[in-house]
Amino acid sequence: MSTFAKLALLAILLVGCDQVKQSSSSDDRAASEQSAVRDTVTIAMTGDIMMGSIYPKERLPIDSARHIFDDVAPLLRQADVACGNLEGTFAYSGTPRKNPASKLAFMFMMPPHFAPRLVEAGYDFVGLANNHIYDFWEPCITTTEQALDAVGMGYAGAKDPNGKNQHQEMCIKQLNGVKYGFCAFCHEDYTVRLQDTASVHRIIKTLRSQCDYVIVSFHGGNEGTIARHLPDEIEYFHGDDRGHLRRFTHLCIDWGADVVYGHGPHVCRAIELYKGHLIAYSLGNFCTTGMGVAGATGYAPVLIAQLDQDGKFIGGQIHSFLQQPMLGPKTDTEHHAAKEIAELTQADIQPSLLEISADGVIKVARLK
Repeated sequence: MSTFAKLALLAILLVGCDQVKQSSSSDDRAASEQSAVRDTVTIAMTGDIMMGSIYPKERLPIDSARHIFDDVAPLLRQADVACGNLEGTFAYSGTPRKNPASKLAFMFMMPPHFAPRLVEAGYDFVGLANNHIYDFWEPCITTTEQALDAVGMGYAGAKDPNGKNQHQEMCIKQLNGVKYGFCAFCHEDYTVRLQDTASVHRIIKTLRSQCDYVIVSFHGGNEGTIARHLPDEIEYFHGDDRGHLRRFTHLCIDWGADVVYGHGPHVCRAIELYKGHLIAYSLGNFCTTGMGVAGATGYAPVLIAQLDQDGKFIGGQIHSFLQQPMLGPKTDTEHHAAKEIAELTQADIQPSLLEISADGVIKVARLK
């Protein structure tokens, strides 16, 4: 999963999501052929990505954000597949949907020439199902998808609430001989809604019938440090129904998902082993340059999950990073994110079938 292999996508001008990573040598090709019959695959997952904004004023990292993923890129590139949540739009201009004078009117517009940073970091897929993809109405959903198409990045999850334009609700990518299916859900009507169980079921079943592995991304739950713990009920934020996430994620696994990862609360949450499959209830903020990243909102984990041929979780690790203002996630030798997720898992998942070490190594617990 080298950077060169990802950038080769640009040369062959394949648009959309059904793409194949190209190998750069005969050795790479041999390894690629072998990978299709491997016993395991490794998936890297992260939370919210927002690489600065040009609205309402410019708040951008230096050098066109070329170095904000420096500390995490080796992990993302080493995985067989890497995915996260794109928290915002790619555009140079647009009409704001919210009142810019409001203190709660956060709107994110990344310049499209930042899109290659995702490929360079090692990502294969980003979810668009979140509460910021519609910050500048439907036209900026389109410009976002165009920017991602131009660099060969997989995506899914946005929706035109007026039904006039079609957007991608699922994505299939073949990487090194393995076919991965991705989908993304959120609570908003301009996304594929996680409360729309008929659509969730249909999309997961479609991917299950065509792919070796099915990966589900979701954006939901309450927000802020008060939302660290995972309730067993519908969550609300400013009166909005943000979903019953335990029920939603379990249904995803029941219907054929292999791994489910979440984001939205801006803090980390527990992880769960359900019927042998991994669920991460929130991976929090990951690279949200220009936003506040103090305390728990600055914890930026990379969750690595190793799956067997049946999509069952066999081990992994939470790699801890801390966001630095305008610099992206930086290595955290004190393992704040791993310790936070371990503590929350012990508190909120009973009984927990996972053991998490102080440095984030995850093992399936032995039955006593």
